[in-house]
Amino acid sequence: MIDSLKNVLLTGLGAVSFSQEKLKSTVSDLISRGDLTREQGEKVLSEWLERGKEDKEKVFDKFSDESKKMIEKLGLVSKTDFEALQARVDELEKKLAGEG
Repeated sequence: MIDSLKNVLLTGLGAVSFSQEKLKSTVSDLISRGDLTREQGEKVLSEWLERGKEDKEKVFDKFSDESKKMIEKLGLVSKTDFEALQARVDELEKKLAGEG
């Protein structure tokens, strides 16, 4: 199930990355043909790359949210919860060793 979530995340990030490369190529072609000036092309790329960055963050945030929901639904323990429990167990073991 976790592998499925990873695949969704990687697919989303791959699509965004592919789109950015395609955009760079398209803008470069438009500049070469004289349809855009270099400055216009740089502005378009800058705006779209920023948008791509935001899209990547949204994909990651969605993945993170869905992962948390799945962990809760499956009743799994988070790393933070596990570490807190481990610290409590360690403390109790130290107390018991001191009494024994």
